Amino acid sequence: MTDECLSDETYAFMKGLIGMKAACTVMDLTSAETELRYASFYPVGDMLIGVRVRDLTKASNRPRGRSLKIIDGKIVDEPRANVTFTPALVPHHPEYNYGFWHINDGQEMALNFKASDTKAVTVLVEGFANKSRKDRFAWFCLNCVNPLYMREVETGRLGLPGFYGVEDDAINTFNGDKKLRTCNECGTVHPLAYSIYEWNDTPELQEARASW
Repeated sequence: MTDECLSDETYAFMKGLIGMKAACTVMDLTSAETELRYASFYPVGDMLIGVRVRDLTKASNRPRGRSLKIIDGKIVDEPRANVTFTPALVPHHPEYNYGFWHINDGQEMALNFKASDTKAVTVLVEGFANKSRKDRFAWFCLNCVNPLYMREVETGRLGLPGFYGVEDDAINTFNGDKKLRTCNECGTVHPLAYSIYEWNDTPELQEARASW
């Protein structure tokens, strides 16, 4: 035991914590409300949280496979694990999830697990976009990693609606011009791009989603 008393500064700090008003966020990852609210991303304090739920009883909802990243000029195959971490500015592409390389100014973390025998859940966590943050939708040759096309969005200024608007436009532009999809180094033609929303897939996009 010590007879030392709290300093005035420490005492004031601790009293301030006791009186602080704060909201506690609780998520039931098996509920329809959580699935709907976090279907895109939802702000929680200084973080953005996204929840992706898959019904394992449906044949179309196969495991998402690997997380691919471009590091040191090579496409690196990172097997799906319980937790995956992506540093800022590392191009990454979750297999079958979305058909482009995402390049984020911030760091990202994904938590993957089975919520039940019929349901798999991925929780995505990243920092809330500050005013200077940019996101990029990019395509590299899958054979030689030569840059093909990229679009950039000021997410910190335009928010998530702006993010998804530029994403859709970039995908449509890339898919609409075979010249953009053809590597000028090795001649390989890139598969069609696709968004995270599978319900928008045409038969051609379903085929592309299954291929990379």
